[in-house]
Amino acid sequence: MELSALIEQQIERDRRRGFRVDFKDFAAREQQITNDLVGLFGEIGEFSNALKKVTLARTTQGYEGQTLAQATPYLREELADAAIYIFRLATLLGADLEADILEKISRNDERYRQLER
Repeated sequence: MELSALIEQQIERDRRRGFRVDFKDFAAREQQITNDLVGLFGEIGEFSNALKKVTLARTTQGYEGQTLAQATPYLREELADAAIYIFRLATLLGADLEADILEKISRNDERYRQLER
């Protein structure tokens, strides 16, 4: 499935569930962008906290915790949650995230070409 189709499916689900993604008022759109950014940071924070505990379990004698292999399903879920927030933010900004990512990859190819082996 293409990224653009995946984003469309998620946004349509958001609409059906009553999560706002369509705005005529700039201030309301800006407030929703702020709200979704906070949500994104929350998901990244959950990912970070889980990874911190994995590292503590591996490096700290007596600390009981999950291995990276055990925590991976949870970490992947948190990344998916973060991606959904990114989809929403891109939609609220009127972006074509798929095209924007491809453009950024191209610019990074030029920027980092000298590092390729």
